[in-house]
Amino acid sequence: MQVRKTQNTKKQLTNNIILSIEEYIKENNPDGTSVGAGTSFCEWVLHNIFELREDEVIEAMEISGKFDNGIDAVFEYNDELCVLQSKYNSAHKVDAVHRFIADCKRVVVDSPDTDREAVVRACRRISEAYSKDEVINCYYVTDNSFSKWEKEQIMKSINEAKKTHKSLKFYIFDFENILENIEIKNGGLPREFREITLDLNIGQHFEDMFETSVVGMVKLKDLADFVEKGGNMLFYSNIRNYLGKGTRINSGIKSTLEDTPDKFWYFNNGVTIVCEEFVNSRNTVRIKAPQIVNGCQTAKSLLHHFYGTKSQAANSQDGYLLVKIIETKKLGNDKDKKELRDNITRYTNSQNAVKGLDFYALDEFQRDLKNRLDVYGYYYEIQRGAFITESAVKQKSYKGHADYDYLLQGVRSTKKYCLPAKEVLQAFTAAVNLRPNIAYGRANELTPFGSEWDKIVNDKTKDMPLENFLFPYLLSKYAKESLGYKPGADDFRKNSVFLFLSTYYLFMLSVYNKVKGTNHEEVAEIADLNHINACISVFKNSALNIEIMDIIHDILSNFFEDSTIEDEIGDNRKGFVQNKMKRPSKFWNILERKIERAVNNVERKAIYKEISNCINEN
Repeated sequence: MQVRKTQNTKKQLTNNIILSIEEYIKENNPDGTSVGAGTSFCEWVLHNIFELREDEVIEAMEISGKFDNGIDAVFEYNDELCVLQSKYNSAHKVDAVHRFIADCKRVVVDSPDTDREAVVRACRRISEAYSKDEVINCYYVTDNSFSKWEKEQIMKSINEAKKTHKSLKFYIFDFENILENIEIKNGGLPREFREITLDLNIGQHFEDMFETSVVGMVKLKDLADFVEKGGNMLFYSNIRNYLGKGTRINSGIKSTLEDTPDKFWYFNNGVTIVCEEFVNSRNTVRIKAPQIVNGCQTAKSLLHHFYGTKSQAANSQDGYLLVKIIETKKLGNDKDKKELRDNITRYTNSQNAVKGLDFYALDEFQRDLKNRLDVYGYYYEIQRGAFITESAVKQKSYKGHADYDYLLQGVRSTKKYCLPAKEVLQAFTAAVNLRPNIAYGRANELTPFGSEWDKIVNDKTKDMPLENFLFPYLLSKYAKESLGYKPGADDFRKNSVFLFLSTYYLFMLSVYNKVKGTNHEEVAEIADLNHINACISVFKNSALNIEIMDIIHDILSNFFEDSTIEDEIGDNRKGFVQNKMKRPSKFWNILERKIERAVNNVERKAIYKEISNCINEN
């Protein structure tokens, strides 16, 4: 019965993925060209497999197009450089894989054959990384399925490439790999990890009364042996960004191992292993599908110490550490198992142990935001691609909020009510925090334990009404789809969607101050529950809000025509928004003056009275 259920789930997910790819291509390639279909498929892969933000996808694909030297995208993933070639539908042939491998080998050493600056810049980035012996991950992705013969031919080419280009790591994805990747977002481990069983020698220990965990003393060398046998597979459920940082050993752990390993038991918090099940037989625990969810640095440091150099390996001194093993077999489904792994990771790791984008899925505030948005009819996608794993019935159950649907009127996507967490937090940062430069240029810092995270998640923002996170995102979608603030624009709109959000909120703050006779300088000061109803009233009045957004567009148009701004921008508008549009600065002051002038102009018009009524009624 369980096998049939698993097969049905896999079939459903397969259909979801196919439908998701087809819909994305249809929405983003209305002319139905083969080139457009290939480009859209590549975007889908970057979004859903590698979980890149919209702005990251655009930047990654700058190389794509004429004379791209066989590369569709260049980007960083888990702190390592990645090169991608994607082939959709009939564009895939096994020869295309061989050409991609040859192209990767060529671009790392030869200058690219092109007259496009974006290609030259991307290839230079690749060759510089290669010259430093940095790992370059080369991905070929297709929605086709490889035959056994194709896999054999591809592996021959990869093995040949390994002999001469050791720092190039090749990953060839067909539909089965895509399916597995999306399946993992639904809670499962990769297929090759699920049946792996490893033995761990254990000293004094005890099992809990429920027989679901065992805690004991393990020799340092025995755990090092366990990690050496398991490899990076053991850390899959931990924060993957950490794995990209090599095996740099913590100085405290290093000194204890070298000088006083017998004290390790006292100084170290130990390691937690979550598994499918374990069998405890005296001094050996046989562990199925083990995952180290806490103590990643400790485990890696032990591996480095005992297997890093001959002198260390020969060190006869040993000590013990605490190891906790927890099985999940009785939980039943993958989602519950993943939730347990995530919660153990979240509650047992400290800031020094876990960093990066993957911690979104473990952050309590993010989970709370997801639950709150669900009530409003929106799916908050903490992990990109997770929406695809939901059943068709559940996907269609998200219908958004009827009063705000006009803001999504230009969105063709069937996923219009699916809100990606990263984009929501970018929009919040630009609007409520008034920092478009951070939202646009330093979005990677808007992650748990990123340098800007405390400005997003703190005692004030945790208590903020949900609308402060929902409205900025909805405004950004309207600005992009209905006002043209998209990458394809040929004017200031190309780089200014986050500046649009800041300008909108500054405008509303200025009107609020004028109506109430106050002097607030921060949006956050009026973003609490006492004032949010005024904002809700504005957003529910579609005609009023659209008129306000037209005013915002006029303000920005006037701002970018200012001679001081034009002189500063030159031919680098992107760099201007990323680096210059911040408070305090003379450019920000110019924007505030433009906004103040606009407020004074509308004060004599009917729209000002409408906004005033919204503010005063609440």
